[in-house]
Amino acid sequence: MCKELVGAGFKMMWRRGRWVGQEPRELTPNASAAHLFGAELRRWRERQGLSLARLCECFERAGRRVDVGYLARVERGERLPEDRQFAETADALGTTDGLFGRLWDFADAERRDARREAKREREALLELAAGTFAPVLAGDVVFVPYVTGTGTVAYVRVTRRVFLATGGMTPVALAAGVFDPDDLDRLARALERPQASDTRVAAYFGKALELHKTHDFVLDPAPRVGSVVQQIGVLDRFARDARGSVRRALRSVQAEYAEYAGWLHQELGNSRTSVLWTEKASALAQEGGSYQIVTFTMIRRSSIAFWNGQHAEAADLAATAQDGPWPLPPGLASLAAQYEAEAHAALGNASACEARLDRAVDLLGTRDAAGDDQIYWARTHNYDHYRGQRAACLVDLGQAVQAIALLEPLLTTTTANRRGVGGYGHGAGMALLGLAYAQTGQIDAAVHFGSQSLNSTLTTPHRRIIDRLEQALTEWATEESVRQFRRRLDEKRHAYEYGKRV
Repeated sequence: MCKELVGAGFKMMWRRGRWVGQEPRELTPNASAAHLFGAELRRWRERQGLSLARLCECFERAGRRVDVGYLARVERGERLPEDRQFAETADALGTTDGLFGRLWDFADAERRDARREAKREREALLELAAGTFAPVLAGDVVFVPYVTGTGTVAYVRVTRRVFLATGGMTPVALAAGVFDPDDLDRLARALERPQASDTRVAAYFGKALELHKTHDFVLDPAPRVGSVVQQIGVLDRFARDARGSVRRALRSVQAEYAEYAGWLHQELGNSRTSVLWTEKASALAQEGGSYQIVTFTMIRRSSIAFWNGQHAEAADLAATAQDGPWPLPPGLASLAAQYEAEAHAALGNASACEARLDRAVDLLGTRDAAGDDQIYWARTHNYDHYRGQRAACLVDLGQAVQAIALLEPLLTTTTANRRGVGGYGHGAGMALLGLAYAQTGQIDAAVHFGSQSLNSTLTTPHRRIIDRLEQALTEWATEESVRQFRRRLDEKRHAYEYGKRV
């Protein structure tokens, strides 16, 4: 026979001829809603003078069968009854005014959230196991898969905040080895305490931006605008709380992002917005003491003016960029000279164009040995870029045969670079080649390359060149191939304008 005495906070059990004390486990009601439910259940039970066994009997008489072990786990917060009937039965046993029903609702909502997150985590792991290299959202956590140096699949678990701060570039950057999980840890700490940022955080964002730029002329610019602008905002928050060299480094990187936002908007045809971002980049660069970026923003303003048809202004801005009060590294000076040459060609000034092109190629030859260039495009543009810019100048100067000789190897061979030619994406480059053929009267080739160009996104340079190609084909407007090309071009323009409105 089992007898029992219940006291305040303890229970005495008569077992094997003696009373045995059983100290109840201390509860932690603040740990979760389930723990709170259990703690309140024990508090109510003890206030009623009931042992666990007696409470089980009460439940059974009310039509709900539970055992002592289960009830003990409920009180400790280790279990939460699966259905609300348990709570309703407890409320019916005493004057609780529906307390347990309300607590169960709260705890069940928390449990359902936890189960959904657990399910997402399992799905994330399955995605990783299947080799699907895409970030998977699990509540406030993002699983970012990547391939390690040994070729195995690993993943980093980061908060949604960190993932968004990187502009969604985390998986690509990890896979490319641009940064590692330690960089993400450092970024997470900086997001929590912006005043604790250091130059390594600035370097992290600089590497992420270079990764953006490696996809220039390959990926559509529209989807990238949002993430770039968001990263500008993150950098601004860091820079406001920073001082000295850290602040200058952050402002310099922020300036590069602002310039890049301007370029993306220019590609999309948003000229006014492009100018605003470029001017903001110049101001940020001056605050950061990065005068190479200041110079590059002037080159960018020259490009914006050129594609707006303001060729004289474009030539003046590019010339001014080369005559700044600070030393100009050769790669940056070469870029400025190439853009000045392009503006002179559009103005029909062949001698000035040729002089600038000669200067550009000479400077390009000394760049790598000098090693002074910090701007991405100043460091990475090469002789193919120069040949593309020269070909564009030749088209403007009416020297189409020479332009074709330069463009075809850059665009049509098996080793052709899908990034395009010069400052032109692949689509714009193909349209330029089509325009050169139209100038020579080779209509079939002009239509062929013009049609090929329509497989690419219509950026601002692309649209300007394709407009010129269409005008050049006016003489042959009745040709079936030309009519088909113009119909497809109309469809492309319609889709482009609709996309801008959306």
